[in-house]
Amino acid sequence: MKAKKPDSQEPPIVEPALPSWKAFVIQLSHDTTPDSGIFAGRIEHLSSGRRQRFASGKELLAMVMRLLSDLDAPSTAQCGQRLSKPNPERR
Repeated sequence: MKAKKPDSQEPPIVEPALPSWKAFVIQLSHDTTPDSGIFAGRIEHLSSGRRQRFASGKELLAMVMRLLSDLDAPSTAQCGQRLSKPNPERR
């Protein structure tokens, strides 16, 4: 964890090295094996529930970067709360 320098006399804000709002689950398809040359599956952003399928490592990386850019870093007050972007897919 690293601490930000405070602007006033407030105690420093400690940010986790691995923030929970950047956590993902990657589920690989049945056909994905070291020998098949197939790398496909689904990625889900844990805080928002947003998910998407991918058909290559390149697509997976692009999706992670897109999801992170779509979601603003939560403020200190939001740490530990779910991001508020609605997800109609998740039920």
